[in-house]
Amino acid sequence: MMKILANILCAFVPSRHGRRMLRLRFGYPIRKWIRFAKSFSSSRHTQVSCTCGYRGINFVVNIDNKYVFKFPLRTDGAEIALREKRITDALRPISPIKIPKMELLEFDGMTVRKYECVNGIGFHAMNRQIQNAHAEKIAKQLAKFLYVVGMANPREILDLKNNKKDAPAIMHGWSQNDLWDNFIMNPKTFDVIAMIDWEDAGFNDFYNCFTGGTGNHVVKSALLREYLKLFLSDAIRK
Repeated sequence: MMKILANILCAFVPSRHGRRMLRLRFGYPIRKWIRFAKSFSSSRHTQVSCTCGYRGINFVVNIDNKYVFKFPLRTDGAEIALREKRITDALRPISPIKIPKMELLEFDGMTVRKYECVNGIGFHAMNRQIQNAHAEKIAKQLAKFLYVVGMANPREILDLKNNKKDAPAIMHGWSQNDLWDNFIMNPKTFDVIAMIDWEDAGFNDFYNCFTGGTGNHVVKSALLREYLKLFLSDAIRK
């Protein structure tokens, strides 16, 4: 009955995100989840914002711009959460760009991911002209990140590779796998201050960072140049 009512009401909601949020309110105990997230606030007037995560697999709650919680919608969340934590814990000391700390919490029969919140803007929140004007600075930071993380081979996550003997190579290695949608920037300095959302990370080819996705071609071209400089200079030294 609740699903039928939600479908009827969704007919009057123009935005896709609005329809998703409405269905969440009818289909999941999100009020209970929000109360749980709010219990971590030390503020007298807790600020709460909520959204449905990418592909609709998580309900995301931001508390006071200090913590971000992901509540799984399709499974108990345990397997994907543990995998993400293992990868980020292994790569955090190596990465030249900050990887926010995460904790795994058990609540209501599921594994909830609690992240340190990083305040800044996403790449796509920037005007295209501004992106182009600062393309070289952005590209140098991302190239170093792709190269350092891609060439890393931490022993503690070898078992998460499809093939344990697979070795890092040009445009091949550990990758966050959704670069352009998941780095946070300081809008005043154009420093890349964090790389978020590692649930799809893996050891694989990442040439799509230079050719695919939603980044703009000016920055991608600069990124490719900077990455190849790092790779070739290191290869020559060796």
